[in-house]
Amino acid sequence: MARRYSYDLRMKIFKAVDEGLSIVKACKIFNISRNTIYRWKHLKWETGDIKAKPYGPAKGY
Repeated sequence: MARRYSYDLRMKIFKAVDEGLSIVKACKIFNISRNTIYRWKHLKWETGDIKAKPYGPAKGY
C-alpha cells in the first residue's frame, strides 16, 4: 500500500505553491510526484480540505 503523507507536509507543499513555487519545483524539493499534488488539489476542490481519507476495514465489520 502507498504511504500516507502527513497533513503537515501537505500544508507545507500547498503553502509553498501558494507563495509562488511551481508545482514541478515543489515535487523535486519534497520528493513527491506531480500526480500526487494534482490529486490533493482535486481533493481540496471537492471537499475543501486536503486531509487524507481514512483507510482500513470499514467500521461495523
